[in-house]
Amino acid sequence: MFIELFHKYRFFRYFIGLFVLITLYILITSQYYIQTQFVLAYGTIIFLFILLKLKKIPEFLVIFIKFLAVVIVLRYLYWRITSSISYEGFFDYIGALLLLFAEMIAITIYLLGIFTSMNILKRQPIDLKGYKKKEYPTVDVLIPTYNEPIDMCEKTILAALAFDYPKEKFHVYLCDDGGTDQKCNDKDEKKAKEARLRRKTLQEFCQKVGATYITRKKNEHAKAGNLNSALQYIHGDLLLILDTDHIPAAQFLQRTVGWFLKDEKMFLVQTPHAFYNADPIERNLRMFGTSISENDMFYKYILLGHDFWESAFFCGSAALLRRKYIDEVGGIVGDTITEDAETAITLHGLGYKSAYISEPMIRGLQAEDFASLVLQRVRWTQGMVQIFMMKNPFLSKKLKWYQKISYMSASFFWFFAFSRVIFFIAPLMYMIFGLKIYDANTVEMFAYVVPHIIMAVMMSFFLYAKVRNPFFSEIYETALSFFTLPAIIETIFNPREPTFKVTPKGTDISKTYVSELAIPFVVMFIIVSFAFIFGIVKVFLYPNELSVIVMTLFWNFINLLLLVTAIAVTSEKSDVRRYIRVLLHQKCKIFVDGKKYKGKIIDISEGGVSIHPKNPENKEKILKNAHNISIEILDINQKPFRVPAKFLKSIGWGKTLIFEFKDIEENYKLRQKLILLIYGNTTIWDDFDASHKVMNPVQSFVFIVKQSFKNALFKEAFLLTLHHFMYILKKRKG
Repeated sequence: MFIELFHKYRFFRYFIGLFVLITLYILITSQYYIQTQFVLAYGTIIFLFILLKLKKIPEFLVIFIKFLAVVIVLRYLYWRITSSISYEGFFDYIGALLLLFAEMIAITIYLLGIFTSMNILKRQPIDLKGYKKKEYPTVDVLIPTYNEPIDMCEKTILAALAFDYPKEKFHVYLCDDGGTDQKCNDKDEKKAKEARLRRKTLQEFCQKVGATYITRKKNEHAKAGNLNSALQYIHGDLLLILDTDHIPAAQFLQRTVGWFLKDEKMFLVQTPHAFYNADPIERNLRMFGTSISENDMFYKYILLGHDFWESAFFCGSAALLRRKYIDEVGGIVGDTITEDAETAITLHGLGYKSAYISEPMIRGLQAEDFASLVLQRVRWTQGMVQIFMMKNPFLSKKLKWYQKISYMSASFFWFFAFSRVIFFIAPLMYMIFGLKIYDANTVEMFAYVVPHIIMAVMMSFFLYAKVRNPFFSEIYETALSFFTLPAIIETIFNPREPTFKVTPKGTDISKTYVSELAIPFVVMFIIVSFAFIFGIVKVFLYPNELSVIVMTLFWNFINLLLLVTAIAVTSEKSDVRRYIRVLLHQKCKIFVDGKKYKGKIIDISEGGVSIHPKNPENKEKILKNAHNISIEILDINQKPFRVPAKFLKSIGWGKTLIFEFKDIEENYKLRQKLILLIYGNTTIWDDFDASHKVMNPVQSFVFIVKQSFKNALFKEAFLLTLHHFMYILKKRKG
């Protein structure tokens, strides 16, 4: 009720806003007795702890606890600025300001996150049954590609061609930047030959299956340029953008087009990016399928908050755009390397609307090794920093005030690297150099610092428990910040410098090794370990500073654990599987030389299937001597189809039979059915997503530590670092 009034009446918004600001000012700046601060801080923590025990929390209490969380963090910040900064010397003061700067960035991100998640809008698809088919808009499906494997392009094309939408109302286009005239005429003859072969292969494939192949003369303006070049050849009402690896479900258009029919001012309908493989951090820590996916927090919660504030933005793929509004701004906007968010902020500024449907309807391939993940996140970081610097939402005269804050939250988040790196350096300033950068006694520590930390952890769990396990953000941000920070600084000083770099897909991950990106973490681990030893010595040398030393030792210990995790993250684990295998519990039939046997499928991939036969006796002998084998499976519409197969082996005395599929590469209809069954089957993937374990802070902390120590290749990482420095020394001497 409160949220509806807030959204509907401008006067109510202004009144509530003014009341909240006055109340915050009084609560934050009032000089309470220290005992009052204890009651306020720990009373809020106890109140939140009780709320977390409730199965369903009333809406007004959720808003109230967010308000209290803001009070606690801002009282802490007020105390930090007014009471904990003192001049002990030039370098001490610089260190103190540096730490305060890091905390202010972290607190700003935290507060913007609370604003964005003040309420979430769970938007439902609009049923097309209420419209006649002649009213359906025409859709151009654009699949931009650059250097992705050909079979990856083919899978997405085949899935898109199977959309449950009138065939005359949509068409699929492959926009190939890997086969441009520029690529085909490269000075390097080998590269030119590869490009010509790629173009020929994809052209022939598109012609056979009913898609259209598009390329251009030059590779200009990266993905945005590729899409804009394709626009001159197409004339549909809507554009569906699909990344090369994003395999859509058949119902995608049925579930998204309706919003364009309902609202003429709608320029965008975005859907989640969901994935069928582990990202490198999940794989290297061996937690894929156990922990909640890293993407869930954004696509299952944060973007719903942006949608409430009329700021759901284009995420580059799995999205429908209205063509006439894209034409109005001159095509996909490409001043930054995050052309998606930039296009959205431009069209929101013109008063057009967007919608976010939180139903995953594509499955994609995540970056497969840590180096690829770093490349991807550096690009995202630079693009969002470009938007912050060149098209700052706060300075926009066209966005509504809440859209400004919402977009500010989306862009400013990527400055987290400053905080993360400084939080590693800060305790070293005291432990190693003896700099006094935090002026607080034990009582103040427990009155302000401890509740601030506890509240941050509890609020994270309160807001995001179902979409991200506690402390997982710390893993990703620690592992990435050492590489994104230099990119941020470079972009701040030269916003137009960054160029679009494609995330590698189809990377070879068949070997176990330590990435060279582990080196900074190993070096930092050695430094922090020495600082920890210095801290223990300080306990005996400076007993009058015991409280500060103990707090700093604890801080250093957490940093050590994070560095162990970072080393584990860069310890690449092998994965030799050629195809993704998914669980599929359905009945099937095995045809062997004209005879029929019943069974039940356990799991399936593009390459084969595992089956429990109904009567396992003598099946292995029959199959080994068979000439013709085929498996009858039900497709996503529950219609049977047969796949030629070859028997490979049996497991558990014939209780499980393993088959390899045969002769399906050129059978496009058959291949399409398998692709839709494996990647486009939303029921299978919804069950997989629901199986992820929600952990409380203690469970999550123990799990992370356990997986980190189990999977970190310490010996190899330290040897790699040693060899690296020996090489540098040898090179300098030479």
